[in-house]
Amino acid sequence: MSQNPTTVTKLERLSREDSARWYMGTPENPMVIGALLLFDQRLALDALAEVVSRKLLPHRRFRQHVVEPEHRFARPCWRDDISFDLGEHVLKLSPPHAVDRDALVRLAADRMSAPPPQHRSPWTLELVDLVPEGSALIARFHHCIADGRALVSLLGELADGVRSGTAGIAVASSRSSQVSRRGGLWAWLAGFFRLFVLSADPAGALRRPLSGHKRVAWSTSISMDSVKSVARARGHHVADVLLAAVAGALARNSGARGQAPRSVRALLPVAAPSEASSDGLGNHYASVFVRLPIAVADPRARLEVIARDMDAVRRGGALRLALGLMRLAGAAAPAIERWAVRWWSRRASLVVSSLAGPPSPVLLAGQRVRSIVVWAPAAASVGLSVTLFGYAGALHLGVLADAAVIDQPEELAAGFQAAMDELRHGALPDKP
Repeated sequence: MSQNPTTVTKLERLSREDSARWYMGTPENPMVIGALLLFDQRLALDALAEVVSRKLLPHRRFRQHVVEPEHRFARPCWRDDISFDLGEHVLKLSPPHAVDRDALVRLAADRMSAPPPQHRSPWTLELVDLVPEGSALIARFHHCIADGRALVSLLGELADGVRSGTAGIAVASSRSSQVSRRGGLWAWLAGFFRLFVLSADPAGALRRPLSGHKRVAWSTSISMDSVKSVARARGHHVADVLLAAVAGALARNSGARGQAPRSVRALLPVAAPSEASSDGLGNHYASVFVRLPIAVADPRARLEVIARDMDAVRRGGALRLALGLMRLAGAAAPAIERWAVRWWSRRASLVVSSLAGPPSPVLLAGQRVRSIVVWAPAAASVGLSVTLFGYAGALHLGVLADAAVIDQPEELAAGFQAAMDELRHGALPDKP
């Protein structure tokens, strides 16, 4: 499966946004987006490789690797891989036999712990057979290639004749952008000052030195209609309900450990208006801080607190400020950029991401994709990331945690399901 589509070795600098994502990673915490695609029937490796060769490789980025700058004031560059071999990127894992769910969890955790290759394009698609039938595809892409929204669009290209729609947690609005523009430089400086004096999230169960060993888990399927019904009943956004359920899961996890629940800060990646690259790849989002009131015991009160804080984020132009800071960091020398990333990451205890995939089931290489789980990465010293991914009318929560932070993330996934049930039962009786 050797490919050599180009012999051009000209260096191309990473954009400011992509450079920032490159330097967000650490040896213990690589910035790799992971996804698990589950199939009802066996997926053939040759069929998968043919689809990837035909639909993915025309994007030049997937035939390039990153080269570190020669001096400290330059940005890293993309270089064409003249000895590119598709077999090093699309391959079949070789356990001695087909694996069950428990073995698949361990295998996915092992792959998410592995750093991306240094001298090859930083992505892989790894196939494994399941028992009693079906296949699983473990996909890994370094964040410098593209953000989650761009990769979901890419899934639509790979699927057999289906175009996917994408969406995220709706934080930004046209009104917030107008407020930011009217405020001008003074409003930006005021927002920057508030961020600069923001204290670090206190050390605790979620803020520990990282081990570099990842743990993964995912929830069972949750109907998107049930989530929307809670949002309608309480008069809030779907994003508010999902964040309240994440906070509820964290509260349950703290209680199970015998710890007093306390509020923590989460980094929320939000898609931003930006000019995409010609192939639709790259990074076009920034992260805003959101408080998760874990210490609030009542689920409905917790939802009200989150809805109020999210409204403030939507109105305040926080996204515009965060995007400006990210671009500023991407223009700085690598040493300064790494310092900025470490400083930023200490202000949060986890990352909460949200993406919407195809609204109906898709086929990949002739086989139906039953469900999709996504694990977005966390940067620098943040050891926990939870990702909400909608596919074919259902929602899955993917948990990616450092073993030193949460060793059994399946408990957090189960806690999310319980918190959603709690919100649904508490919200719906209020409306006839």
